[in-house]
This record gives sequence, C-alpha cells and structure tokens, in this order.
Amino acid sequence: MKIPSMEECEALMAEFGVPEHIRKHTEEVRKVANFLAKKISSNGKKIDLGLVDRASLMHDFLKMHCIKNNCRHALEAGKVMAERGYAEFGGVLRLHGLGEVNNFDSKTGLEAKIVWYADKRVNSDKMVSLKERYDYLKERYGSMGGQKMNGIISTEKNAFGLEKELLRLADVSEKLEGLN
Repeated sequence: MKIPSMEECEALMAEFGVPEHIRKHTEEVRKVANFLAKKISSNGKKIDLGLVDRASLMHDFLKMHCIKNNCRHALEAGKVMAERGYAEFGGVLRLHGLGEVNNFDSKTGLEAKIVWYADKRVNSDKMVSLKERYDYLKERYGSMGGQKMNGIISTEKNAFGLEKELLRLADVSEKLEGLN
C-alpha cells in the first residue's frame, strides 16, 4: 500500500489549515495507536506499522474543513486521499467515524481498527478510558437529539468488544501501561 510521507502529511495539514488543537489530538491518537500496533506486532501479528502511524496522524486533517463546509470529515478524507493517489490509505481514514465500528468484521484491517480505537481513547489531547469517552460523547452530542444519542449508544457494545480484542492482541490492560 502506498502511504504518504511525513512531508506530504505536513503539506496536507498546512493546505487544509489544521488548527493546533486538532494537531495535538492527532499526535496523542498517534501515540496510542503506535503503542498498540507495536505491541500487537511484537506478539506476532502482521501489521503495517507505517500505515497505523500515518493514518492516526491524518485521521482528522479535514475536521475543520468539514465543519465549515458541512461534510463528513472521515468520508471527505477518503476522497481527498484517493484524488491524490492514496486510495487504500484513504480507505483507512474513511473507517474512523464513530458508527463504522458497527460494520467492522474479519475483513476489516487491523490497522483501521487500531486507528478507530485510538481515536476513541483520546478526548481532546488526553488519553481517557473508553467509558469516559462515551460519557463525553453522550453529554456533548447526545443532547442534539434522540437520533444522535441512539447513534452513539448503538456503537457501544461493538466498541467495547473491539477494545477487548485489541487489548488481548497487545497483551496490555485498559490502562495501556508502558505508553509514554
């Protein structure tokens, strides 16, 4: 799979004006994702560490663009990356939206699952438990209406199931001991 270089990632973030608070969030997500990916890899599972690194860094590069332009940032990121010759990479970015966990199956790449999970473990730029993150999502977005709240609730069981799977593969606890 073709993965953008760090220079290309930085250029895209500059082009789309990624603000500092989103950069801080993506750096923390990147730390969590890389930690899990390396642990899982060291336990013998084949995983593309470069893909996890860049996808976790770039997962929200269109968040502000889509807030301003009323689009879904995960889907838009997939489109932009495909237009730039990174269709498969863009496919991983497309899978980090909250509801995507409900469509994960045995064909979903481990890299996409790690990026999804790492993103949900980081609230703003702080690592939190998955329960804390869901509490935040319900408080912040659930108040927008029953449909939004139902959407959040509909992902919980699968999110906690994914957490269990990834932590088992990484042989770590929910606290992610050893993460710097």
